[in-house]
Amino acid sequence: MRERRSQEERLFGAACVRVTLERAGVSPGSSDLYLGTLADLQLDDEKVLSYLTIHRDEVIRCLKVRRSGS
Repeated sequence: MRERRSQEERLFGAACVRVTLERAGVSPGSSDLYLGTLADLQLDDEKVLSYLTIHRDEVIRCLKVRRSGS
């Protein structure tokens, strides 16, 4: 059984969902997917936005790598 994810892992996951929605033109604040993700990961949007202030480039790089299949 997998151990509980760290705060950093949870923030990264929620940040990936938020950035993906932003890029698709969907408001994360009105997305059931994003709001459910926040609830499941016991986070709030303010924490994710704060995380993205520092790590946005890293999140975008990881999303590009996964999209290209590398």
